[in-house]
Amino acid sequence: MFKAISLLSQAVSDDFMEHVATHGLSYGTQEEYAFRQQIFLAKDAEYKQINADKNNTFTVGHNFLSTWTKEEYSKLLGYKGEGESTAEPTVLDVEGTPSAVDWRDHGMVNPVKNQGQCGSCWAFSATSSIESQLRIQHKGPLHDFSEQQIVACDTDCANYAGGW
Repeated sequence: MFKAISLLSQAVSDDFMEHVATHGLSYGTQEEYAFRQQIFLAKDAEYKQINADKNNTFTVGHNFLSTWTKEEYSKLLGYKGEGESTAEPTVLDVEGTPSAVDWRDHGMVNPVKNQGQCGSCWAFSATSSIESQLRIQHKGPLHDFSEQQIVACDTDCANYAGGW
């Protein structure tokens, strides 16, 4: 029995070491190493349970967040914990402001582009937004950026097949 437990813990330790190597992690103390390994092991057990559920149509796995606490992760989301102060929103005066603005009438947007059958709508949307925002915010020229350049630089998404 001891040998089986030892082999199991060795495999888990190997998984954690592989995770550390994959993500280039380094811990300054043995205590932090053990702390992060415990987080990893808890998430590993949770992921295995989720993946074992035959009703799920998805699988989950580890990523760079697999050794982070909930509090550390929450900071990525702009989370303000209990007791932390949050600024009150600025309420702008809307008196005399029109209820709608057609930015085309002000030369702030380019004409609609036809992407044809290309699935890179995400690139068309991004370039159009950037072009208009630059014009509106900076009062400079209305640029016509290349969707093709964005799509060509994309190495991780589905490029012409819809992106993600």
